Amino acid sequence: MASTKLPWDYPRLHRAFLDRFETLSPHLKRIARYALSDPSRFALQTVAEISQSCSVQPSTVVRFAKTFGFSGFSDMQNVFRLRLIESSESYREQVHEHRGRLGAVSGDDPAAILHEFASASVLAIERLKEMLDADMLQEAATMMNEAASIYVVGQQRALPVASCLAYSLIELGCRCHMLDPVVGTIARQIATVATDELLIVIGLDELPEAILDAVSDAHERGVPLLAITDSEVNRLARDTRLCFVLRDAEVHRIAPLAPHVVLAQSLVIALDGLRYGQRSGAMQREAVG
Repeated sequence: MASTKLPWDYPRLHRAFLDRFETLSPHLKRIARYALSDPSRFALQTVAEISQSCSVQPSTVVRFAKTFGFSGFSDMQNVFRLRLIESSESYREQVHEHRGRLGAVSGDDPAAILHEFASASVLAIERLKEMLDADMLQEAATMMNEAASIYVVGQQRALPVASCLAYSLIELGCRCHMLDPVVGTIARQIATVATDELLIVIGLDELPEAILDAVSDAHERGVPLLAITDSEVNRLARDTRLCFVLRDAEVHRIAPLAPHVVLAQSLVIALDGLRYGQRSGAMQREAVG
């Protein structure tokens, strides 16, 4: 195949994917769809990981890059990595600006403080929208739907997020339990979670070792685990089946919780949508039968 002009910047490569999508083979379409739906993950995964996610051979991932005129996959991935770096730098600059403005606000002007902190919260929510993996959201909804019971853990700064999630799940009619915030009690309660149940752990601060050990034990026992945390390299992220990573907008020592609450409520609404779809499908089958 003749080499095409290399679209070195992400917008041009994104446009090329869309323009040529219908001409691609079914396997290459899978990779294109994956890259378009989650460019941040595509920027960081290995060829083997991408091939597994797309159910294709590693050589197909390399062929995909060459189809668009790249000499190999690394050259294509560099375009995605540059997008990720530029996006992160822009976000850091905006956070720095918000931090400066918030620090300059007079302590006796609560309205101005509210305005700046609300703006920082909006920035964090926009970042969540930009970085959220739609497939992960769907998988989380499926995990909650398949669980006989759901147990939610959240301490310190994560406590209000965990409470919001547990309350919303109960309102939806789920069998949901908010675990006692006492460390020793949480560890013992985690040990009772069965493999047909789901454990959701929200860790926005360093969790006590006793809880992390209990989560690791649950993981080894085969208990489905879902986490919301602030780092993909901490123990909580490593020991869970599915992990949402939300980094704080560090505009103040009291970081905005708005994006975490939005994510928690989105998980519940996604679950409700999944259940509605299943009910509608069942009713249609009954009508046909």
